[in-house]
Amino acid sequence: MFGLFKKMLAALHDEPAPGRASSGSPRNAPTPAAEQPEVTAPPQADQNAAEALRRIFSRRDPAQAGSLHLVGLESLRARLGGRWGTVADRVHLLTAKLLESYLGPHDTWFRHEGEVYVVVFAQLGPEQARLICAKVVEELQIMLLGEADTASIMVRTAMHEIGSEVMLVPASLKQMLDNASMHLTQGVAEASASLDRPIGIRTRRTEDAGPIEVRYRPVWDVKQQVLSVFIARSGRMRAGRCPLWGYDGLQDPEDPQQILGMDMHLIQEAVSEAAELYENRFRFFLSLPIHFESLAVLGRRRELVNVLQDIPTHMRSFMTFHLCGVPAGVPTGRLAEMVSTLRPYGRTIMAVVDPGSNDLPTLGAAGVKVACVLLPPGCSADRYRADLLRFGAIAAKNRLLTSVEGVDNMAMEALCEEAGISFLSGDLIGGWTEVPEHAVRRSLADFQR
Repeated sequence: MFGLFKKMLAALHDEPAPGRASSGSPRNAPTPAAEQPEVTAPPQADQNAAEALRRIFSRRDPAQAGSLHLVGLESLRARLGGRWGTVADRVHLLTAKLLESYLGPHDTWFRHEGEVYVVVFAQLGPEQARLICAKVVEELQIMLLGEADTASIMVRTAMHEIGSEVMLVPASLKQMLDNASMHLTQGVAEASASLDRPIGIRTRRTEDAGPIEVRYRPVWDVKQQVLSVFIARSGRMRAGRCPLWGYDGLQDPEDPQQILGMDMHLIQEAVSEAAELYENRFRFFLSLPIHFESLAVLGRRRELVNVLQDIPTHMRSFMTFHLCGVPAGVPTGRLAEMVSTLRPYGRTIMAVVDPGSNDLPTLGAAGVKVACVLLPPGCSADRYRADLLRFGAIAAKNRLLTSVEGVDNMAMEALCEEAGISFLSGDLIGGWTEVPEHAVRRSLADFQR
């Protein structure tokens, strides 16, 4: 069966792109140089895809070996047209998150090349698995385009071998949905219905995750040449899979009450840890995330303030807060209310924004001191050059300090230096640890080793 999988990959080079049937364009048709994006590979669902495949195949019935699928994003790329080059990294990151949400703990996936993903299900049959793959692309189209063209969403399933060839059976989402209403079994119908229940999907994603734990990552102060700030973040560890960081670890990441509960839990745990270290003569600044939704409603804001009031007075000069989930176009007065709420309990307020955000003047006017950008894993410095240079220039004009999280290599560090970024964090600077450390001097030469 593993040989079948390898032949399926080889067959990719002879298959037409899964796009609109009327396009007639071959998979390997050349794309003008100006439109060819540099695609950053998203994180893999399993750190060893080959081993995961062997594990799946070793316990499958040979008659069920057809749950191998190819999911292509070429139709989405065609509909985005010239915009693809600027959003490709974000599309692949969203694809990775959706696949993580839908797949079970024993399933696996990885990106093969270009816009093609290989998805392998350990238990679901071809019909159910095909529908899940198609729904991932449908959600991508809805998020990025506002609507989905179900006829253009194609999934190819490797069914069986015919001589030396692998049969790849294509199916469109429209075709699947039409068939579901007439021919699918009750079990398939139940699986299809579950796809429309977001909370159920998220439960599948979090059911194999451990309890919420607090982790810390150092931030490098470029001007002072010191590691003095530690970002606190909630995480849920998963055996053999990427951790669920922050609000992704909630059963419903959009539920304001769950968001508030996570914020309060993190503040209590992190402040308790910091207070103990402070008593042992450790000195550092602690950056605590607080979501916009936790402050958006008076009732939730009061609950949060009750927790903030427990921060010892002598510790507050070592606390900073970074606002997450701030919506684009937020009014200055609305944001200023939240900044005023947090200011008595910490030293500095920062806000997480998109690198292309137009809200930097609003942040400065509302009393925010630092604008922070979160970069996706494995992102390219070339891809973000224009955005980060613009971000640094506009922030400086509005007298904002800047921070970039996701600096994983020297190329990205050099770009941030060129953009005048004030604070850097990421794999290059330091990984996640169980406790913060004492502030220590670090120069660029220390990270080059």
